[in-house]
Amino acid sequence: MRERSVPAQTVGGPSELEPSPRNRRVGFSLLLFSACVAFLFGGCAGAPPRAVLPPAAPPAVPPPAVSRPQAPLPSVPTEAASVRPVRVLLGGPQKGLSVTGESIRAWSFAGALVASGKGAVSLSVRGEKIGWGGEKTLSSPIDIDSPSGLRFGGKELVGRIRVSAQKGQLLAVAVVPLEEYVKAVVSREAPPSFQPEALSALAVAVRTYALLAMEKPREPTHDVVAGVEDQIFEGMEMVGEVFRRAAESTRGEVLAYRGVLARTVFHSTCGGRTENAKDAWGTDVPYLRSLACDDCLDSPMRRWDYRMTAKEGKRVALLLGIRAEETLRLDVVEWSSTGRASRVRLSSGRVSRDVAAAVFRREAGYSRVKSLKMSILPVGDGWVFAGQGYGHGVGMCQWGANGMAKNGKTYREILARYYPGTTLARSIP
Repeated sequence: MRERSVPAQTVGGPSELEPSPRNRRVGFSLLLFSACVAFLFGGCAGAPPRAVLPPAAPPAVPPPAVSRPQAPLPSVPTEAASVRPVRVLLGGPQKGLSVTGESIRAWSFAGALVASGKGAVSLSVRGEKIGWGGEKTLSSPIDIDSPSGLRFGGKELVGRIRVSAQKGQLLAVAVVPLEEYVKAVVSREAPPSFQPEALSALAVAVRTYALLAMEKPREPTHDVVAGVEDQIFEGMEMVGEVFRRAAESTRGEVLAYRGVLARTVFHSTCGGRTENAKDAWGTDVPYLRSLACDDCLDSPMRRWDYRMTAKEGKRVALLLGIRAEETLRLDVVEWSSTGRASRVRLSSGRVSRDVAAAVFRREAGYSRVKSLKMSILPVGDGWVFAGQGYGHGVGMCQWGANGMAKNGKTYREILARYYPGTTLARSIP
């Protein structure tokens, strides 16, 4: 939960002579410099959606095989959830949708073929039914698939899409095989420059979170949403080999607490200390308590600042029920035990209102106010938000996990640190 390369170039040209020691040193230095730059500017994990990452260049030397535990893992029951696909809500309700594929077929809820098409098919809402192009009106819901794969919203999907008509709008839900979902999410929640063990830890966390959501869905129509409210899912394009390997090498592995699936939330960067689940969401979770983390120093979001204009501040205040006619004040009036803002006061004239800091951050924008480990400073006719970290701060710090992996820690040690008291297990239906 959450809150989102170019091909390697050969140095020099072909030669029949062995390179000189000086040339070898120069080549090695350039490769080392390139690797450092790629890591520094890799995208943030557990963050709001970002631009799709380009494919990572293949490493010059294949990484060594990761040694996995040989002893059998204990089993944790996951009911029927582990044998069905994940249902992922793709955006919000819409009046119309377009689905693209070479050979598109629509099936009724009872499993009967009810429509077909080629290329692009436009769907519209007709009361509580679905318009298929300009040809047919179909009962809701319908399942849409294509043998060669579907494209929806410009993204490549696997599995099928379930479309339903509700209250005059259409909902699209991707129905994705679990392990394909894990690969896709890991590819959007972490940069390809992350260490293999950090990506493996993330794969276990993503899988566990998804299975728990499948047992306790958000809504009858879907298990998770495709954004930072749950886990970022943007289809199957640009899912590089490093992400596929992380999912495959941990296939079926989950985290359990006292025999049931754990709530494996994660975030990009904690900024030095993770947050208590109770402070963030009001519910104490034994394995989601604050702990010190000094391994995320390499994160580009270790420290950040954001300048909010007076106009933007008034827009946010209006969304929160305060109409600021003239001056507006923003103040943090309550803090959590880890130094994160708990409540923010908005004041204008004789009117003031205290709101949960998490609600304020949501309305201001997760990509602007990157965390609640922040201060608000009035500057000119606006404010400067100065903070540390990215995300809600609960659970695994992904840049911290990567720092641990760089220091030789395994994915099992990473998971044990950020989810203390949990057990690595294998899911069974």
